[in-house]
Amino acid sequence: MRFKVFFQYVALILFAVLGILAVVLERDSVFLVAFFTFASVVCTAFLISWAAEASEFSVSRGLALAVVAIVQTLPEFFVEGTIAWKAGQQLALWEGNVIANFTGANRLLTGLGWPLILITLAVQRRRKPGLGGAGPTVVKLRKEQSIEVVFLLVSSLWYLVVLLKGTLTILDTVVLGAIFVLYLWLLSKLPSEKEDPKEVLAASPLALVELETTRHRALAIGFLFTFSGLVFLVITEPFVDSIARIATRLLGAGSVFFFLQWIAPFLSEFPEKVTAFNWARRVKLAPMALLNLVSSSVSELTVLVAIIPVIFSVSLGEVGTIHISAHNVEILLTMAQSLYACASLLDLEYNMRTGSTLFVLWAVSTAFVETRLVISILFLLLAGLEVVVHRRKIVVFSAFRETLTEYVKPSH
Repeated sequence: MRFKVFFQYVALILFAVLGILAVVLERDSVFLVAFFTFASVVCTAFLISWAAEASEFSVSRGLALAVVAIVQTLPEFFVEGTIAWKAGQQLALWEGNVIANFTGANRLLTGLGWPLILITLAVQRRRKPGLGGAGPTVVKLRKEQSIEVVFLLVSSLWYLVVLLKGTLTILDTVVLGAIFVLYLWLLSKLPSEKEDPKEVLAASPLALVELETTRHRALAIGFLFTFSGLVFLVITEPFVDSIARIATRLLGAGSVFFFLQWIAPFLSEFPEKVTAFNWARRVKLAPMALLNLVSSSVSELTVLVAIIPVIFSVSLGEVGTIHISAHNVEILLTMAQSLYACASLLDLEYNMRTGSTLFVLWAVSTAFVETRLVISILFLLLAGLEVVVHRRKIVVFSAFRETLTEYVKPSH
């Protein structure tokens, strides 16, 4: 087993290095660079994901919360930062693509990731009835996990302001950044989790936790974070360029937005979804799997978007404004889908009905671009219907207040 895990790490690192070599040696070969940078993104994202999981059991709880929340979306940070930088350098060519990655990433999480956790859970319960009983397939969250749901709701609602402005500015950076900092601060007040790493982690991240000394664990995790960051620094720009060039060759310049919206986040989020599905397969860890994706949604709607105006302004050489009104429907759909996802958790339970609705509407809006305005309105109507029909079962806000009272109180 140890040899197999060691081989996995070596293979992923070698593939990441091959991505760098392809960029350095064959920069003009579009499809070759695309193949190796695509593979490098996936491999490096796996390394980041395993290091992030291991860090939860290797450093203080408060630090782990901060590190994991940011590190899980690190690939999206690099991609989004690269697009924002390019927009500052070539405004007419890239400004319209700035929102592509984060809208696609968020909709992938809630529209595909959340439902697949339920599907995985349902399949496992059917295969092994003793694991989950004979009742309906439901993922139940604990009282203190209302924090994630409330902050997903708050961050989603801010996009009403973004839509009304039709821009992304430093104001959005300040507000969304403040929401994220408050979110991390509240999470840091919660008590440490007591899970056994052997029950939670797969073999690869578990191998990091089981290194002989704390110093060895810290060095290994630190190396993986540093190496992954350096790889992304080198390959992200050619990765983004290769997506744009392939899209242009295959379907024309008008398809670049669509390719950036789905290819980049699908590749970078793949390891995170693998981890979540592995947890869902164990049935009792399904709430952790869902919460993992909810937390990533919060990070993507807050701090990921918060960096865009900053990087754009630095690239531009002055405080700049990103105009997004041409893609208002994309912002509206992302917000509406997120709000419906929040509505599905107002009772701190996630079931097959709401999960199926999310998946079907996400699939339709992805396959048929012309339906996106209608799907947006439908998501908003269904979210409102959830609130009205199930108003007596809404417990997320009372659970949030109880959590604040219990864990966030002034010391006497």
